[in-house]
Amino acid sequence: ASEMLKYDVKPEIEAFDLSHILQARKMADDGRLKGTPYVQFVMGVKNAMPADREVFDYYIRTVRRLFGENAPWCAAGIGPSQIVLNEWAISSGGHARTGLEDNVRLDRDRLAPSNAALVRRAAELCEKYGRPVATWQQARQILGLRMPA
Repeated sequence: ASEMLKYDVKPEIEAFDLSHILQARKMADDGRLKGTPYVQFVMGVKNAMPADREVFDYYIRTVRRLFGENAPWCAAGIGPSQIVLNEWAISSGGHARTGLEDNVRLDRDRLAPSNAALVRRAAELCEKYGRPVATWQQARQILGLRMPA
């Protein structure tokens, strides 16, 4: 954490369980995190956090309670949970992570030909829920990153 503060690095808090969100709050209170963190729920991992809607909704409430109503958050689903988590996040006002790192299939029968195919699928969900895809400038602002010189 001291190196992140020294070099003004904005961390992403990947939450594989509730304790990770609570620890982020403690780190912020102790001065080890600067500003509001970007919290990402990672769900659908075997023997970790399940892709469960009630758990998901509780995590959103917890992030808002601990970091404020406008705290940025994201959700990532592993394997077949990816599209489910993409839809839950987009429809709930959060951000979505997608790509071949977490899932190699478009559906049960088809491999994804590229990251672009998975991104396209998430963009279609954005359109469905009236949530425009962020430009690169907006994404940097959401993440609290400086604009390049």
